[in-house]
Amino acid sequence: MSNQRLCILRDKRDAINSLNVQRSQANIWSILKHSLGTDLSRLSIPVVFNEPLTFLQRISEYMEYSDLISRAVNETNALIRMELVVFFERGSVCCLRSCIELAACGKAVQSNFGSNTTGFRICCEQVSHHPPISAFHVEGDGFKFYGSIHPKIKLKGQGLEIVPKGILTLELLKQNDVYMWSNVNCSVKNIIIGKMQIELQGTMEIVSHRSGLKCTLQFKPNSCLFGREISRHVHGFIVNQRETRLRTLYGDWTEFLASCTIEIYNANFEQWLKLRQKRNLPNTVQSNRPASPVTFPGSNILWQIKSRPDFSEVFFNFTEFAMGLNDMQSNNDYAPTDSRFRPDVRYLENGELDLAETEKLRLEEKQRFARSLSKETKRGLQWAYIQKPRKNAGFSVTNIGLKTGHHVQICFRINIPNN
Repeated sequence: MSNQRLCILRDKRDAINSLNVQRSQANIWSILKHSLGTDLSRLSIPVVFNEPLTFLQRISEYMEYSDLISRAVNETNALIRMELVVFFERGSVCCLRSCIELAACGKAVQSNFGSNTTGFRICCEQVSHHPPISAFHVEGDGFKFYGSIHPKIKLKGQGLEIVPKGILTLELLKQNDVYMWSNVNCSVKNIIIGKMQIELQGTMEIVSHRSGLKCTLQFKPNSCLFGREISRHVHGFIVNQRETRLRTLYGDWTEFLASCTIEIYNANFEQWLKLRQKRNLPNTVQSNRPASPVTFPGSNILWQIKSRPDFSEVFFNFTEFAMGLNDMQSNNDYAPTDSRFRPDVRYLENGELDLAETEKLRLEEKQRFARSLSKETKRGLQWAYIQKPRKNAGFSVTNIGLKTGHHVQICFRINIPNN
Protein backbone atom coordinates (compact mmCIF):
# COMPACT_ATOMS: atom_id res chain seq x y z
CA MET A 1 0.00 0.00 0.00
CA SER A 2 1.32 3.42 -0.93
CA ASN A 3 2.09 6.03 1.72
CA GLN A 4 -0.42 8.35 0.06
CA ARG A 5 -3.16 5.73 0.44
CA LEU A 6 -2.26 5.21 4.10
CA CYS A 7 -2.52 8.95 4.78
CA ILE A 8 -5.90 9.12 3.04
CA LEU A 9 -7.28 6.31 5.19
CA ARG A 10 -5.99 7.92 8.36
CA ASP A 11 -7.76 11.14 7.38
CA LYS A 12 -10.99 9.18 6.88
CA ARG A 13 -11.01 7.67 10.35
CA ASP A 14 -13.72 10.06 11.56
CA ALA A 15 -16.01 9.25 8.61
CA ILE A 16 -15.54 5.51 9.04
CA ASN A 17 -15.99 5.78 12.81
CA SER A 18 -19.33 7.51 12.19
CA LEU A 19 -20.31 4.63 9.92
CA ASN A 20 -19.35 2.11 12.61
CA VAL A 21 -21.62 3.94 15.08
CA GLN A 22 -24.54 3.68 12.66
CA ARG A 23 -23.78 0.00 12.15
CA SER A 24 -23.84 -0.65 15.91
CA GLN A 25 -27.26 1.01 16.14
CA ALA A 26 -28.75 -1.02 13.28
CA ASN A 27 -30.88 -4.07 14.10
CA ILE A 28 -29.68 -7.03 12.05
CA TRP A 29 -32.22 -9.36 13.67
CA SER A 30 -35.15 -7.45 12.15
CA ILE A 31 -33.73 -8.38 8.74
CA LEU A 32 -32.63 -11.96 9.39
CA LYS A 33 -35.49 -13.26 11.55
CA HIS A 34 -37.57 -14.29 8.53
CA SER A 35 -34.66 -16.12 6.88
CA LEU A 36 -33.96 -18.95 9.32
CA GLY A 37 -32.74 -22.03 7.48
CA THR A 38 -32.70 -20.33 4.07
CA ASP A 39 -29.84 -19.54 1.70
CA LEU A 40 -28.77 -15.98 2.55
CA SER A 41 -27.08 -15.43 -0.81
CA ARG A 42 -30.47 -14.26 -2.12
CA LEU A 43 -31.11 -11.86 0.75
CA SER A 44 -30.52 -8.12 0.30
CA ILE A 45 -29.18 -6.44 3.44
CA PRO A 46 -28.74 -2.67 3.98
CA VAL A 47 -25.37 -1.28 2.98
CA VAL A 48 -24.62 -0.21 6.57
CA PHE A 49 -23.65 -3.83 7.31
CA ASN A 50 -21.15 -3.94 4.42
CA GLU A 51 -17.46 -3.14 4.27
CA PRO A 52 -15.89 -0.77 1.71
CA LEU A 53 -14.53 -3.71 -0.30
CA THR A 54 -16.17 -5.97 -2.84
CA PHE A 55 -16.25 -9.73 -2.45
CA LEU A 56 -13.85 -9.99 -5.39
CA GLN A 57 -11.37 -7.78 -3.57
CA ARG A 58 -11.73 -10.05 -0.56
CA ILE A 59 -10.86 -13.00 -2.77
CA SER A 60 -7.61 -11.25 -3.68
CA GLU A 61 -6.64 -11.50 0.02
CA TYR A 62 -5.62 -15.05 -0.85
CA MET A 63 -2.39 -13.41 -2.01
CA GLU A 64 -1.51 -11.53 1.18
CA TYR A 65 1.20 -14.09 1.95
CA SER A 66 2.34 -14.61 -1.63
CA ASP A 67 5.98 -14.54 -0.48
CA LEU A 68 5.49 -18.17 0.56
CA ILE A 69 4.65 -19.08 -3.04
CA SER A 70 7.78 -17.29 -4.23
CA ARG A 71 9.83 -19.47 -1.89
CA ALA A 72 8.02 -22.63 -3.00
CA VAL A 73 8.67 -21.84 -6.68
CA ASN A 74 12.44 -22.24 -6.20
CA GLU A 75 12.34 -25.04 -3.60
CA THR A 76 13.59 -28.37 -4.96
CA ASN A 77 12.80 -30.41 -1.82
CA ALA A 78 9.25 -31.75 -2.28
CA LEU A 79 8.58 -31.98 1.48
CA ILE A 80 9.63 -28.39 2.20
CA ARG A 81 7.70 -27.27 -0.87
CA MET A 82 4.56 -28.91 0.48
CA GLU A 83 5.05 -27.15 3.83
CA LEU A 84 5.29 -23.78 2.09
CA VAL A 85 2.14 -24.45 0.06
CA VAL A 86 0.24 -25.46 3.19
CA PHE A 87 1.27 -22.32 5.02
CA PHE A 88 0.31 -20.20 2.02
CA GLU A 89 -3.09 -21.87 2.05
CA ARG A 90 -3.61 -20.48 5.53
CA GLY A 91 -3.98 -17.07 3.89
CA SER A 92 -7.11 -18.37 2.17
CA VAL A 93 -8.71 -18.83 5.59
CA CYS A 94 -9.01 -15.03 5.79
CA CYS A 95 -11.16 -15.12 2.71
CA LEU A 96 -13.78 -17.38 4.26
CA ARG A 97 -15.32 -14.54 6.24
CA SER A 98 -15.90 -12.74 2.96
CA CYS A 99 -18.71 -15.18 2.24
CA ILE A 100 -20.74 -13.29 4.84
CA GLU A 101 -20.41 -10.11 2.81
CA LEU A 102 -21.41 -11.96 -0.35
CA ALA A 103 -24.66 -12.97 1.32
CA ALA A 104 -25.21 -9.48 2.66
CA CYS A 105 -25.28 -7.60 -0.64
CA GLY A 106 -26.02 -8.43 -4.23
CA LYS A 107 -22.75 -8.09 -6.10
CA ALA A 108 -22.78 -6.96 -9.70
CA VAL A 109 -20.65 -8.81 -12.20
CA GLN A 110 -17.35 -7.01 -11.78
CA SER A 111 -13.73 -7.65 -12.62
CA ASN A 112 -10.72 -6.85 -10.52
CA PHE A 113 -7.48 -6.55 -12.44
CA GLY A 114 -4.34 -5.65 -10.62
CA SER A 115 -0.59 -5.57 -10.78
CA ASN A 116 1.73 -4.43 -8.03
CA THR A 117 5.22 -4.68 -6.68
CA THR A 118 4.55 -8.08 -5.08
CA GLY A 119 5.10 -9.81 -8.42
CA PHE A 120 1.68 -11.15 -9.40
CA ARG A 121 -1.38 -10.17 -11.39
CA ILE A 122 -4.90 -11.20 -10.40
CA CYS A 123 -8.23 -11.22 -12.20
CA CYS A 124 -11.45 -12.01 -10.32
CA GLU A 125 -14.97 -12.29 -11.69
CA GLN A 126 -18.40 -13.01 -10.29
CA VAL A 127 -19.52 -15.26 -13.11
CA SER A 128 -22.98 -15.91 -11.70
CA HIS A 129 -25.18 -13.79 -9.47
CA HIS A 130 -27.82 -16.44 -8.62
CA PRO A 131 -26.38 -18.77 -7.52
CA PRO A 132 -23.34 -16.69 -6.48
CA ILE A 133 -20.22 -18.12 -8.13
CA SER A 134 -16.90 -16.29 -8.26
CA ALA A 135 -13.74 -17.26 -10.13
CA PHE A 136 -10.19 -15.95 -9.92
CA HIS A 137 -6.91 -16.39 -11.76
CA VAL A 138 -3.47 -15.28 -10.54
CA GLU A 139 -0.22 -15.33 -12.47
CA GLY A 140 3.20 -14.58 -11.06
CA ASP A 141 6.85 -15.38 -11.60
CA GLY A 142 6.88 -19.17 -11.91
CA PHE A 143 3.34 -19.94 -10.73
CA LYS A 144 -0.37 -19.89 -11.51
CA PHE A 145 -3.10 -19.92 -8.87
CA TYR A 146 -6.76 -20.20 -9.76
CA GLY A 147 -10.09 -21.49 -8.54
CA SER A 148 -13.77 -20.85 -7.96
CA ILE A 149 -15.93 -20.19 -4.92
CA HIS A 150 -19.59 -21.16 -4.68
CA PRO A 151 -20.59 -20.49 -1.05
CA LYS A 152 -23.72 -21.84 0.59
CA ILE A 153 -24.77 -19.67 3.53
CA LYS A 154 -27.59 -20.40 5.97
CA LEU A 155 -28.83 -18.76 9.15
CA LYS A 156 -29.21 -21.17 12.06
CA GLY A 157 -30.28 -19.73 15.39
CA GLN A 158 -27.82 -17.00 16.35
CA GLY A 159 -25.21 -17.97 13.81
CA LEU A 160 -24.33 -18.45 10.17
CA GLU A 161 -23.23 -21.71 8.59
CA ILE A 162 -20.97 -21.22 5.56
CA VAL A 163 -19.97 -23.98 3.16
CA PRO A 164 -17.38 -22.51 0.74
CA LYS A 165 -17.65 -24.94 -2.15
CA GLY A 166 -14.98 -24.80 -4.82
CA ILE A 167 -11.58 -26.20 -5.77
CA LEU A 168 -8.35 -24.20 -5.62
CA THR A 169 -5.32 -25.07 -7.76
CA LEU A 170 -1.72 -23.90 -7.49
CA GLU A 171 0.74 -24.65 -10.30
CA LEU A 172 4.47 -24.28 -9.67
CA LEU A 173 5.78 -24.10 -13.22
CA LYS A 174 9.49 -24.42 -12.53
CA GLN A 175 8.96 -27.59 -10.46
CA ASN A 176 6.20 -28.90 -12.77
CA ASP A 177 4.06 -29.51 -9.69
CA VAL A 178 0.32 -29.00 -9.14
CA TYR A 179 -1.43 -28.68 -5.76
CA MET A 180 -5.18 -28.83 -5.21
CA TRP A 181 -7.44 -28.31 -2.18
CA SER A 182 -10.84 -27.09 -0.99
CA ASN A 183 -11.66 -24.85 1.97
CA VAL A 184 -13.23 -26.10 5.18
CA ASN A 185 -16.62 -25.06 6.54
CA CYS A 186 -16.98 -21.90 8.59
CA SER A 187 -19.52 -20.90 11.23
CA VAL A 188 -20.14 -17.43 12.65
CA LYS A 189 -21.70 -17.39 16.11
CA ASN A 190 -23.48 -14.68 18.11
CA ILE A 191 -24.28 -12.45 15.14
CA ILE A 192 -27.31 -11.00 16.98
CA ILE A 193 -26.43 -10.98 20.69
CA GLY A 194 -23.05 -11.37 22.37
CA LYS A 195 -19.49 -11.41 21.13
CA MET A 196 -19.20 -12.57 17.53
CA GLN A 197 -16.97 -15.61 16.98
CA ILE A 198 -15.72 -17.24 13.80
CA GLU A 199 -14.98 -20.96 13.90
CA LEU A 200 -13.52 -23.30 11.30
CA GLN A 201 -14.38 -26.98 11.35
CA GLY A 202 -13.54 -29.92 9.20
CA THR A 203 -10.70 -31.65 7.39
CA MET A 204 -8.72 -30.19 4.51
CA GLU A 205 -6.56 -32.19 2.12
CA ILE A 206 -3.83 -30.64 -0.01
CA VAL A 207 -2.46 -32.98 -2.67
CA SER A 208 0.73 -32.70 -4.72
CA HIS A 209 0.15 -34.45 -8.05
CA ARG A 210 3.85 -34.74 -8.91
CA SER A 211 5.43 -35.99 -5.69
CA GLY A 212 2.35 -37.82 -4.40
CA LEU A 213 2.66 -36.07 -1.02
CA LYS A 214 -0.55 -35.25 0.77
CA CYS A 215 -1.23 -32.97 3.74
CA THR A 216 -4.30 -33.50 5.90
CA LEU A 217 -5.23 -30.61 8.20
CA GLN A 218 -7.88 -30.87 10.90
CA PHE A 219 -9.56 -27.69 12.14
CA LYS A 220 -10.90 -28.41 15.60
CA PRO A 221 -14.06 -26.74 16.94
CA ASN A 222 -13.70 -24.67 20.10
CA SER A 223 -13.54 -26.55 23.40
CA CYS A 224 -13.63 -29.95 21.72
CA LEU A 225 -10.01 -31.11 21.64
CA PHE A 226 -9.84 -34.30 23.72
CA GLY A 227 -12.17 -32.71 26.27
CA ARG A 228 -9.77 -29.80 26.81
CA GLU A 229 -10.85 -26.18 26.52
CA ILE A 230 -8.88 -24.80 23.60
CA SER A 231 -9.82 -22.74 20.56
CA ARG A 232 -8.73 -22.13 16.97
CA HIS A 233 -6.52 -25.23 16.98
CA VAL A 234 -5.37 -26.83 13.75
CA HIS A 235 -3.02 -29.75 13.26
CA GLY A 236 -2.20 -32.30 10.61
CA PHE A 237 0.38 -34.48 8.89
CA ILE A 238 2.22 -34.66 5.60
CA VAL A 239 2.26 -38.24 4.30
CA ASN A 240 3.77 -39.98 1.27
CA GLN A 241 2.06 -42.35 -1.14
CA ARG A 242 2.44 -45.18 1.38
CA GLU A 243 0.61 -43.04 4.00
CA THR A 244 3.81 -42.80 6.06
CA ARG A 245 3.83 -39.67 8.22
CA LEU A 246 6.79 -37.46 7.31
CA ARG A 247 6.07 -34.20 9.09
CA THR A 248 3.61 -32.73 11.59
CA LEU A 249 1.95 -29.33 11.24
CA TYR A 250 0.18 -27.53 14.08
CA GLY A 251 -0.83 -24.11 15.32
CA ASP A 252 -3.58 -21.54 15.76
CA TRP A 253 -5.21 -20.64 12.45
CA THR A 254 -5.55 -16.99 13.56
CA GLU A 255 -1.93 -16.65 14.73
CA PHE A 256 0.64 -19.06 13.30
CA LEU A 257 1.40 -22.43 11.77
CA ALA A 258 4.54 -24.43 12.48
CA SER A 259 6.03 -27.78 11.53
CA CYS A 260 8.13 -30.34 13.39
CA THR A 261 9.11 -33.99 13.29
CA ILE A 262 6.68 -36.69 14.36
CA GLU A 263 8.87 -37.50 17.38
CA ILE A 264 8.91 -33.90 18.64
CA TYR A 265 5.14 -33.64 18.22
CA ASN A 266 4.40 -36.83 20.16
CA ALA A 267 6.80 -35.86 22.97
CA ASN A 268 5.48 -32.31 23.46
CA PHE A 269 1.81 -32.34 22.50
CA GLU A 270 0.31 -32.75 25.98
CA GLN A 271 2.57 -30.07 27.47
CA TRP A 272 1.76 -27.75 24.59
CA LEU A 273 -1.95 -28.13 25.28
CA LYS A 274 -1.43 -27.09 28.90
CA LEU A 275 0.58 -24.02 27.89
CA ARG A 276 -2.12 -23.02 25.43
CA GLN A 277 -4.77 -23.36 28.11
CA LYS A 278 -2.83 -21.26 30.62
CA ARG A 279 -2.14 -18.41 28.26
CA ASN A 280 -4.83 -15.78 27.98
CA LEU A 281 -5.13 -15.69 24.20
CA PRO A 282 -5.86 -12.21 22.81
CA ASN A 283 -8.87 -11.55 20.65
CA THR A 284 -7.21 -11.48 17.25
CA VAL A 285 -10.04 -9.42 15.78
CA GLN A 286 -9.33 -6.52 18.13
CA SER A 287 -5.60 -6.87 18.78
CA ASN A 288 -3.37 -5.26 16.14
CA ARG A 289 -0.17 -6.90 17.42
CA PRO A 290 0.18 -10.69 17.13
CA ALA A 291 1.12 -12.50 20.31
CA SER A 292 4.23 -14.65 20.57
CA PRO A 293 3.22 -18.14 19.40
CA VAL A 294 3.35 -21.11 21.77
CA THR A 295 5.39 -23.75 19.94
CA PHE A 296 7.25 -27.00 20.50
CA PRO A 297 11.04 -26.93 20.91
CA GLY A 298 12.66 -27.58 17.55
CA SER A 299 9.67 -26.33 15.55
CA ASN A 300 9.93 -24.37 12.33
CA ILE A 301 7.51 -21.42 12.10
CA LEU A 302 6.93 -20.70 8.42
CA TRP A 303 3.84 -18.53 8.76
CA GLN A 304 2.80 -15.95 11.38
CA ILE A 305 0.08 -13.35 11.08
CA LYS A 306 1.21 -9.82 10.24
CA SER A 307 0.56 -6.80 12.44
CA ARG A 308 -2.24 -4.47 11.39
CA PRO A 309 -2.00 -0.65 11.18
CA ASP A 310 -2.60 1.21 14.44
CA PHE A 311 -5.98 2.57 13.22
CA SER A 312 -7.22 -0.82 11.98
CA GLU A 313 -9.80 -1.10 14.77
CA VAL A 314 -11.73 1.92 13.46
CA PHE A 315 -11.35 0.82 9.83
CA PHE A 316 -13.22 -2.50 9.84
CA ASN A 317 -10.18 -4.29 11.35
CA PHE A 318 -8.58 -4.39 7.89
CA THR A 319 -5.01 -5.53 7.43
CA GLU A 320 -2.62 -3.25 5.57
CA PHE A 321 -3.04 -5.48 2.52
CA ALA A 322 -6.84 -5.09 2.62
CA MET A 323 -6.58 -1.33 3.08
CA GLY A 324 -4.51 -1.12 -0.08
CA LEU A 325 -7.05 -2.93 -2.27
CA ASN A 326 -8.79 0.34 -3.18
CA ASP A 327 -5.48 2.07 -3.90
CA MET A 328 -5.22 3.47 -7.43
CA GLN A 329 -1.97 4.49 -9.06
CA SER A 330 -2.12 7.19 -11.71
CA ASN A 331 0.36 5.36 -13.96
CA ASN A 332 -1.70 2.14 -14.23
CA ASP A 333 -4.19 1.29 -16.98
CA TYR A 334 -7.15 -0.20 -15.11
CA ALA A 335 -9.93 -2.19 -16.72
CA PRO A 336 -13.27 -0.30 -16.72
CA THR A 337 -14.82 -3.14 -14.69
CA ASP A 338 -12.18 -2.93 -11.94
CA SER A 339 -13.71 -3.17 -8.46
CA ARG A 340 -11.91 0.00 -7.43
CA PHE A 341 -14.34 1.97 -9.62
CA ARG A 342 -17.39 0.74 -7.70
CA PRO A 343 -19.15 3.98 -6.62
CA ASP A 344 -21.07 2.34 -3.76
CA VAL A 345 -17.78 1.13 -2.26
CA ARG A 346 -16.21 4.58 -2.60
CA TYR A 347 -19.22 6.23 -0.96
CA LEU A 348 -19.08 3.73 1.88
CA GLU A 349 -15.38 4.32 2.45
CA ASN A 350 -16.07 8.08 2.63
CA GLY A 351 -18.83 7.52 5.19
CA GLU A 352 -21.55 8.70 2.74
CA LEU A 353 -24.09 6.05 3.71
CA ASP A 354 -27.15 7.44 1.87
CA LEU A 355 -25.31 7.67 -1.45
CA ALA A 356 -23.88 4.17 -0.95
CA GLU A 357 -27.35 2.74 -0.30
CA THR A 358 -28.78 4.46 -3.39
CA GLU A 359 -26.01 3.08 -5.59
CA LYS A 360 -26.36 -0.40 -4.12
CA LEU A 361 -30.09 -0.43 -4.90
CA ARG A 362 -29.36 0.70 -8.46
CA LEU A 363 -26.93 -2.19 -8.95
CA GLU A 364 -29.39 -4.71 -7.55
CA GLU A 365 -32.13 -3.45 -9.88
CA LYS A 366 -29.74 -3.79 -12.80
CA GLN A 367 -29.04 -7.39 -11.80
CA ARG A 368 -32.76 -8.19 -11.55
CA PHE A 369 -33.32 -6.79 -15.03
CA ALA A 370 -30.49 -8.88 -16.49
CA ARG A 371 -31.90 -11.98 -14.82
CA SER A 372 -35.44 -11.34 -16.09
CA LEU A 373 -34.03 -10.80 -19.59
CA SER A 374 -32.35 -14.19 -19.42
CA LYS A 375 -35.64 -15.83 -18.44
CA GLU A 376 -37.57 -14.08 -21.20
CA THR A 377 -35.15 -15.15 -23.90
CA LYS A 378 -34.95 -18.64 -22.35
CA ARG A 379 -31.24 -18.67 -23.11
CA GLY A 380 -29.89 -18.21 -19.61
CA LEU A 381 -26.21 -17.52 -19.09
CA GLN A 382 -23.80 -18.80 -21.71
CA TRP A 383 -20.07 -18.47 -22.11
CA ALA A 384 -18.91 -16.90 -25.35
CA TYR A 385 -15.28 -17.05 -26.50
CA ILE A 386 -14.45 -14.02 -28.59
CA GLN A 387 -11.18 -13.88 -30.50
CA LYS A 388 -10.00 -10.40 -31.44
CA PRO A 389 -7.00 -10.45 -33.81
CA ARG A 390 -5.49 -7.22 -32.58
CA LYS A 391 -2.13 -6.63 -30.97
CA ASN A 392 -1.36 -4.29 -28.14
CA ALA A 393 2.15 -3.71 -26.76
CA GLY A 394 3.34 -7.15 -27.87
CA PHE A 395 0.26 -9.02 -26.67
CA SER A 396 -2.65 -10.64 -28.49
CA VAL A 397 -5.94 -9.99 -26.73
CA THR A 398 -8.50 -12.74 -26.20
CA ASN A 399 -11.85 -11.83 -24.67
CA ILE A 400 -14.05 -14.34 -22.88
CA GLY A 401 -17.61 -13.14 -22.39
CA LEU A 402 -20.79 -14.08 -20.57
CA LYS A 403 -23.76 -14.07 -22.95
CA THR A 404 -27.11 -12.90 -21.58
CA GLY A 405 -29.82 -13.11 -24.22
CA HIS A 406 -28.34 -11.50 -27.34
CA HIS A 407 -25.83 -9.41 -25.42
CA VAL A 408 -22.26 -10.35 -24.55
CA GLN A 409 -20.47 -8.80 -21.59
CA ILE A 410 -16.70 -9.12 -21.51
CA CYS A 411 -15.70 -10.91 -18.33
CA PHE A 412 -12.06 -11.88 -18.80
CA ARG A 413 -9.43 -10.22 -20.94
CA ILE A 414 -6.47 -12.54 -21.38
CA ASN A 415 -3.18 -11.13 -22.69
CA ILE A 416 -1.11 -13.70 -24.57
CA PRO A 417 2.51 -12.83 -25.54
CA ASN A 418 3.08 -12.75 -29.27
CA ASN A 419 5.63 -15.20 -30.61
